[in-house]
Amino acid sequence: MADWVSYKLTGADELSAKFRELSQGMRSKVAVPAAKDAMELVMNEAKDRADRIDDPATRNQISSNIAMIEQKKLGEELGAAIVSVGVKKSRPGQRGGNTFYWWYVELGTEHSASFPFMRGALASKREDVFKEFLSSAKYQLIKLGAN
Repeated sequence: MADWVSYKLTGADELSAKFRELSQGMRSKVAVPAAKDAMELVMNEAKDRADRIDDPATRNQISSNIAMIEQKKLGEELGAAIVSVGVKKSRPGQRGGNTFYWWYVELGTEHSASFPFMRGALASKREDVFKEFLSSAKYQLIKLGAN
């Protein structure tokens, strides 16, 4: 069974028309910061959710290892801005410690229930991400004088 999501974004048509007029370099100067601003909402929500399930008795903190990652090479190949939020690998004693087990918490195992903090963060902020992207892209267009 597939999940379908549909949104009616006001202002997306005029922004899309404006993007078609821009060069590829100018598009990336607008889209990458806008995508980072939008995904920052998801990252902050994921950190809040991870804080709620982290065990304070241990030194490892999943929330300290949650980061935003821009995939520049893939984005250049596809002509898109690719920004993701995930849990970075870390050595013991650094930042949040070695939180290799985060996907067991996220997905669960046959012996423990799942606590989906990453998927839940995206699901709860999905509409806000679209709105933030549109507003940030419009701001970037004005800032660069392409309006």
